[in-house]
Amino acid sequence: MSIASDDAVRGSGGLMSLGKAFGFYVGAVVALIAGAVIAAVSKASIVYFVVYFACGIFLNRTVLRNLITFHPVYNTLHNVFSTKVRALLFWPISYLVLIGKIAVVRAI
Repeated sequence: MSIASDDAVRGSGGLMSLGKAFGFYVGAVVALIAGAVIAAVSKASIVYFVVYFACGIFLNRTVLRNLITFHPVYNTLHNVFSTKVRALLFWPISYLVLIGKIAVVRAI
């Protein structure tokens, strides 16, 4: 897994900016909080889990795909699958850590 180059981030490769990725993350967190409120009011806890996994799938398909690229050596089925499943299951933490790491690397 590697971070997209600065040239690709500027728009030549269709990859998204770090600010846009963070905006999607904040939107997903807001949707998760709204889902928790709806689940608490309606006494249907399944709503929370549906919103949680929907946000994780959305972030995987929009942010993860456009924010990082896998090096050809590490672009194996196992590596990509485990990264995407881990990001789906633990998205509130994993995307915040990913965005933070990329911000530090690009700042240095």
